[in-house]
Amino acid sequence: IHEVFEFLVNRGSLVPAPEPEPPKVPMDYAWAKRLGLVRKPAHFVSSISDDRGEELLYCGMPISEVFEKDLGVGGVVSLLWFRRQLPTFASKFIEMILMVTADHGPAVSGAHNTIVAARAGKDLVSSLASGLLTIGPRFGGALDEAAVMFKEASDAGYDAELFVKNMRRSNKLIM
Repeated sequence: IHEVFEFLVNRGSLVPAPEPEPPKVPMDYAWAKRLGLVRKPAHFVSSISDDRGEELLYCGMPISEVFEKDLGVGGVVSLLWFRRQLPTFASKFIEMILMVTADHGPAVSGAHNTIVAARAGKDLVSSLASGLLTIGPRFGGALDEAAVMFKEASDAGYDAELFVKNMRRSNKLIM
């Protein structure tokens, strides 16, 4: 075949066409990833945040705007949990709740029982009583011990003010 081809080219009957550029074969992704040439982009999207673009979005709001508006923790919680920006008073309330519960959390047994009773439809006094009746040696024990200390002081003839002053002078905690 090659001899016939050469004969036809030499005779001028056939003009060879230039060789086309071979098409580029796409690189195998797994191979390129192993070599560190490419990485899989992050595409995390949830109903509350999106990190696919240039900037993280909380409920559609760019994170830079969250900082510019100084939304604070309450504002971020409102965007992430409630999927909208709540009014300032509501965001401040969320922050107050976090500050108040920071030492024990919202599941302190007395608070928990009060919340459960209220959610069950009990009136305010019954709900509060439910929480107060939880106080015992494992919860609110400092209160019980303080009551015992005040009773002993009273039995010894001290009034409350004198008892507190003596405890302060002795550098002892009332608990």
